Amino acid sequence: MNTSRLIRLTTPTQGLLFRSLRFNSTKVNPNLMKSAFGEPDLAAAKKFRESLQATESHASSTTNLWFKISMFVALPTILLTAYHVYNVEVEHAKHREHLKHVPDEDWPRDYEFMNMRQKPFFWGDGDKSLFWNPVVNRHITRDD
Repeated sequence: MNTSRLIRLTTPTQGLLFRSLRFNSTKVNPNLMKSAFGEPDLAAAKKFRESLQATESHASSTTNLWFKISMFVALPTILLTAYHVYNVEVEHAKHREHLKHVPDEDWPRDYEFMNMRQKPFFWGDGDKSLFWNPVVNRHITRDD
């Protein structure tokens, strides 16, 4: 009769002890000692390094190109556009300042299709829209 089988089955602790001895043996699987990645391919490594260097040099030249385009094309264009827009807005501001001082009699009269209201607005006096600007918008009520 096999006594080890009897001992293993006698108590749960002894069964665990025998199982751990079986799985924790001193023999090491020979596949564990091999490299997980295999042997290095030196030709492929050299080709990869060359590809990486080519990518870096291309990126460097492209970066320099776009830096020069930004500095010598985009920046002057932005500055010239800003100068033009500034001059236009200064003229516009002068015109709006002039409109502040124009009396109501000199403004064109309101026609019936202007400032039409189906019902009054629920804010303010009910006549002015939400974006009403008293300098630019005028609601002149006079009979001509």
